[in-house]
Amino acid sequence: MKFHIVLAVSALTVSSWAASESLIANGDFATTTGWHAPSTTISYPQDGENTFLRLQSTEPGQNVLIYRAIPLPPEVKALELSYRVRFEGIKPGEQPWFDGRIMMNFKDADKKTVGSPSAPSFRGTKAEWETRTQSFLVPEDATTLEFMPTLFQAQAGTLDFDDFQLKPIAPEIVRAQIAERAAKLRAKVTRSADQSIIANGDFESDQNGWVKAGDPNVRIETEDGNRFLRLESTEPGKMYSVYRAIPLTADDKAFELTCRARYSNIKVGSKSWFDGRIIINLKDAGKKVVGSPGPPVFKGTITDWKTVTRKFLVPDNAISLELMPTLFHASSGTLDIDDLQLKPIDPATVPKPVDMSSPVVAAPPVDKLPPELRVVGNELHTAAGQPVWLQGLSVDSLQWSATGDRIVTSIVVGIEQWKANCIRLAVTENFWFGRSDFQKDGGKRYRQVIDSAVNTAAARGAYLVIDLHRFRAPTRDHLEFWKEVAAQYKNHPAVMFDIFNEPHDITWEVWRNGGEVTDKVKRKEGVAVENKDELRRFQAVGMQELVEAIRAVGAKNIIIAGGLDWSYDISGILKGFALEDKTGNGIMYSTHVYPWKSDWQNKFLVVAEKHPLFLGEVGAIRAWEDFSFIGPSQRYPLEGWAEDVVALIQKHKLNWTAFSFHPTCGPPIITGWDYNPTPFWGVYVKRALGGEVFELKKLR
Repeated sequence: MKFHIVLAVSALTVSSWAASESLIANGDFATTTGWHAPSTTISYPQDGENTFLRLQSTEPGQNVLIYRAIPLPPEVKALELSYRVRFEGIKPGEQPWFDGRIMMNFKDADKKTVGSPSAPSFRGTKAEWETRTQSFLVPEDATTLEFMPTLFQAQAGTLDFDDFQLKPIAPEIVRAQIAERAAKLRAKVTRSADQSIIANGDFESDQNGWVKAGDPNVRIETEDGNRFLRLESTEPGKMYSVYRAIPLTADDKAFELTCRARYSNIKVGSKSWFDGRIIINLKDAGKKVVGSPGPPVFKGTITDWKTVTRKFLVPDNAISLELMPTLFHASSGTLDIDDLQLKPIDPATVPKPVDMSSPVVAAPPVDKLPPELRVVGNELHTAAGQPVWLQGLSVDSLQWSATGDRIVTSIVVGIEQWKANCIRLAVTENFWFGRSDFQKDGGKRYRQVIDSAVNTAAARGAYLVIDLHRFRAPTRDHLEFWKEVAAQYKNHPAVMFDIFNEPHDITWEVWRNGGEVTDKVKRKEGVAVENKDELRRFQAVGMQELVEAIRAVGAKNIIIAGGLDWSYDISGILKGFALEDKTGNGIMYSTHVYPWKSDWQNKFLVVAEKHPLFLGEVGAIRAWEDFSFIGPSQRYPLEGWAEDVVALIQKHKLNWTAFSFHPTCGPPIITGWDYNPTPFWGVYVKRALGGEVFELKKLR
């Protein structure tokens, strides 16, 4: 991509502004003060005695741009931009919006974008000068307007401007103009009941209206007589998309978007939101409005077509909808879309938004904390010698979200309504250290949510396990994480440390002592595929070193360590690979038990005879089709599995946290944020936590 960007700051200051003046100094180019000096792409020709600005593309894909930062007086609430323009031979570039335009962004005092007026665009040829005007409101926090006349990566073209003026006007004028435009637009739109408003969303018509002929990256494919849209990335970081702008009527109050999608090897780009997605923007007369729905997102590989749905409300001020299936600057990937439909629906059928936030919870008084635990034989005891049996729930989302989903609420419900006395909280080191693109506070809010989770559980006399939710083998990053976390929660009686979620594809020697992790083949199926866990070569830190790092900061908290085979197999503990703990309250070993795992007796029950055992994850599934990544050889009968695994836990008094107390994390215990139990797993968990005893009929 080639950039010819010119920076200039408006000479006009707020103190020098008068109501009758334009905020753009020298907008008639009688002098070029504040504008860029002439170059091969930017010049100031004369037409008779009149001087004007010319932007000229000298090669395809150039970004020929002039930048002005215009200070805004605080009393200005609305602006009218006027100018004269003419242009010749402007051909759009690789994207539909690569053309001639005037880009504008409002910035606040911290230089953060707080709004953007719609960008007037120019294509083709307009040989004679014409005057254009545009009015827009000024956001409350805006202190500066970035003003950028540009040839924005167009294939070719010449763009002339003259007589730029930017003057304050009454905001009531702009609001009236917006209302008038909305009424005119809506009056032209008709709707048929139960009919999609997306034309040719099945891509069957030759006049498809979606793609440009000859574009190899955005094309219509045919398979078994069916036509569909394919977006294919051949250059990392580039955007491949199709675009539809759909006018709305005043009667459009809610929509349901549906489509079929499949995708292959979509790898996230340089930002965490650079992936495959369907962008949905609801707009007023010029900009995106508050209330636009989140996009359906696609990452990794799904080989079979799956149906995607999204229901959303339409804000009253929305008059159009932008729909854009896209590979949004992804590193790689192919995205197929078919049967794209958008139908008006009854607003009452749209689920009400759920508050996903977690309030800040202060630390409880010391006398409210549960007693400190320590390992005694194969049990957990209090200092007074009272045995404690941990039974609870895995509260998830902080492993994929920097804010989490209803963490505090879920813990309260889990303890008070489901009768859990232990919560396993999945977290990651990246969010803890604030390394996500979405985090601007160095992880402060994330750490605060974890602290509130600890305080919420502890205030109710329950325990909380901090689970470093990573896979394969720990690294130096994980060692640094535990040094910080152990220092933060050192000797907190309610807190235990699950030091690494699911080790796999390593030896017991590497598991305990660390060493080089190597790979011979890449997994084709199984949990590695489902977790998008790429096999690679690296130097692992041993579990023993994690234990020693925690103890080195003076933290005696019980440490939990999962075994091999995604934490299922802990048999190596009895074969010389047990961890050593000289200064702490002991080690509890963890297994993760699911219906595709067999040989309970030899993989973990034998260890439970000598060491305390923690089923950190245990879950029944609805049907094998929900877990298609599990190969046929591991698909054991599901009938009676949930009852038997709960009965096994009860018979041996194994500590456990059922997976997962989140409606979209499988296998789920709850059906939604009403916390109703799933019939195939949640009902058994809730009954067991409530004290019901199950009969063990069959070992797996």
